[in-house]
Amino acid sequence: MTKANFQGMTKQELRAYVLKHRDNRKALYALTDKLREEPGIEITSTEQMHELIEARLDEADARDAYKVLEEIAELGTTPLEDIKRELGI
Repeated sequence: MTKANFQGMTKQELRAYVLKHRDNRKALYALTDKLREEPGIEITSTEQMHELIEARLDEADARDAYKVLEEIAELGTTPLEDIKRELGI
């Protein structure tokens, strides 16, 4: 089994790795270090770090969902506004 190179991973790759290997503390600490490098972010607890990760994932999920909605609307079958109204967004 090869050892993961956490320092060589991007934040997105490391975040995905941490989500798949939630019990891997080394990966979690490596992600914390990468997040600390971002300007304006000060991580003071593991709980705060988890909240930050979840918030970022929620933002990414929302962007991905909106992109899919736009692609569906481009097919011409249902206008984007109708899709958003049906979904309550």
